[in-house]
Amino acid sequence: MSQAWNNGFWLSMETDNKQGVDGFDQSSTDYNEIEGNYKYKLTDTVAMQPGMVYHWGSEGAQIRPYVKFVWNMTPATWSGIRFRYDWNQYDSTDLSGNRDKASAGRVDLYFGWQNDKWYIQTNPVFYRYVNDFNYNNKQQSAWENDLVIKYKLSKVWQPYIEWDYMGQQGSYQGRKGLTENRYRVGISINI
Repeated sequence: MSQAWNNGFWLSMETDNKQGVDGFDQSSTDYNEIEGNYKYKLTDTVAMQPGMVYHWGSEGAQIRPYVKFVWNMTPATWSGIRFRYDWNQYDSTDLSGNRDKASAGRVDLYFGWQNDKWYIQTNPVFYRYVNDFNYNNKQQSAWENDLVIKYKLSKVWQPYIEWDYMGQQGSYQGRKGLTENRYRVGISINI
């Protein structure tokens, strides 16, 4: 759920539901976040958006400050870059067996196109742990790419599909480094 105001402020809240392996009765919620930012117009086509994400789950909470720059190249196309730092407020066990914060720096790139009915955006993301941790790909850094395609049925109803290629981030039954893809199908409701 999100809300944008004409004065440049934007707020969002997101929660995720996970289904169990054996049935729908194993549903759990473990991903929650609140995000806010403010858009400063630097020129007619360039904007800067400082913002913050507060994320919490079963392990603890993260504070994720960021700054994003967006360039509207034409009325139908845009690109952007976002620098974000994900600071864990909780400790995890690192590669040496010590307790430390598994915080990470990340860079998001954005490329998009839209017309009166379609919206398409790709979002490559590059991230790296700042301490002695590895991702499931057995490296200190990783990347993913997100592709969103949305169709505007009306001003209110906008169904979308999303494909997130995670590289070798997957893990299953103790095996790590597996190719992981995530898919979402949903509908945006604009009230």
